[in-house]
Order: sequence, then C-alpha cells, then structure tokens
Amino acid sequence: MTDSNDGDGETGPVRVEHPRKHVARVTLDRPDAMNAYDESLLRTLVDRLEDLDAADDVRAIVLTGAGERAFCSGVDLENMPLTPEMDFADYEEGLGLFQNIVRTLRTIETPVIGAVNGYALGAGCDTALACDVRIVGENAAIGETFIDVGFVPGDGGAYLLPRLIGEARAKELIFTGRHLEGEEIVEWDLARECVPDDELLETAESFAADLAEQPPIALGLSKSLVNESADIDLETAFERATRAQRICAQTDDHAEAVDAFAEKRKPEFTGE
Repeated sequence: MTDSNDGDGETGPVRVEHPRKHVARVTLDRPDAMNAYDESLLRTLVDRLEDLDAADDVRAIVLTGAGERAFCSGVDLENMPLTPEMDFADYEEGLGLFQNIVRTLRTIETPVIGAVNGYALGAGCDTALACDVRIVGENAAIGETFIDVGFVPGDGGAYLLPRLIGEARAKELIFTGRHLEGEEIVEWDLARECVPDDELLETAESFAADLAEQPPIALGLSKSLVNESADIDLETAFERATRAQRICAQTDDHAEAVDAFAEKRKPEFTGE
C-alpha cells in the first residue's frame, strides 16, 4: 500500500492511499475540524481526484473522512472562502470552489464510492450525494442543513437530491434540514447499505475492487450516460449511447471479453 499527503503543512488536508489493486482511497484529513471545507481542502481535493482519474492504475475511488466523527461536516466557518460583503464576482468564485467538488465527482470517469462515516452535512452532504455509490456507517448522518443558517443548497444538493429520491422527498429534507441517520439513509434510497462503523472501509473497498475488475472504458462511459440521462431527451440519449458503444466496440477489453466468454474463463481487462 502506498500513500501520500497533499496540501498545507506536513500532513495536508487530503490523504491518498492505495489499499487494493486499482483502488484508491481518498481521505478528507482535517479530523480536528470534523473534515470541514476550507479553501485548501476544496482545491486539493479537486486536484487529487483529477490526478487519480488520469492514473492508468486507478479504476475505482473510495472517498471518506478521517476520524470517527465526520465524513465532512460542511464549511469551516472560521476559514470560509466567501463572505456576504464580497462583490458578486468574488462571491461567485468562492461558491464555485464548493460547486467544483460536485462537478468533479460527477464528471470524472472513475467511479467514486462514498464511505460515509459520521456527519455529512451541508456541503458535506452534497459531496456524498455526488458520489456514484454511497455506503454508510451505522453512526452516519446525512443532512441538507443549509436552511438552518438561512441558506439554500448552493453546491448541487437541489440538483442531485430530487434525482436520487424524487422531488417531494427532496423538498422535505431541504426545507426542514432534517438529518437521516444510519439505516434510515438506506431506507430513503440514499445509500447502498449501512454497515457497522468498523466494517465501513472494508465494505466500501471490497465494492470498489469489484468495480475495478470491470472494463474501465465501458465503466466510465456508462457513468457519463447515466449522469446526463435526466437532462436530455430519449433521442439524444440514443445518439450518445451509440457513440459510446462504438468506442467500446473498438477496445481491446471488448475483444478480451468476447474471447474469455468463448474460452469459459474470467476476462482480464487492461483499460485499452
């Protein structure tokens, strides 16, 4: 297993490790601040995700938070990269740092599994929602808590949540700031499963390893097709699926899958 720390100081706000073949674990590493976002964490996380997406040896990413208390508790109010006094352009740039987390998670081709430990609130909730799959610990709590401070979900929650659970239930969570906890998160269709906290990383990494065995090009294109599906009509979806299928048809992985099927063996994909 290899690891690296990036950002301010010796430890930095993001820790990257490689616990299994083709799997990267990305840890928000500000446990004393409950992994709340400051500008350094916002910028570093995007850089690390983009680096891993470009790495040929990484086929799945697990995103989690350091410590037991929080996945990400939202914004660090003591180091907030935007204030009401800013002019609109500066405010837009500051909020854009949060939006870019969601944008990056949605647009990179590598699938991201959110291993949600503890609180995922506000911007942390939206980070979890932007992951492709969520697995939660029994003490996890997810909440769109913006209303509690007189805000709207500014970094993607109002876009993502209705697509995941429907408009009415999304409005309930956004309007009330209600927290969903543990197994309740699964019952609201916001997580694949809820597991004991001490099994969370193992479960998420095992699922990531299963995804890493799939053909990476087809997996990445499938992610893109699903993510854009709610915003395009059926004919456009057909056109994009045809282009994606043509790309897949010309890959070595497709040829390997056909050969493996004929030879009654497990395929070995290379991402080419």
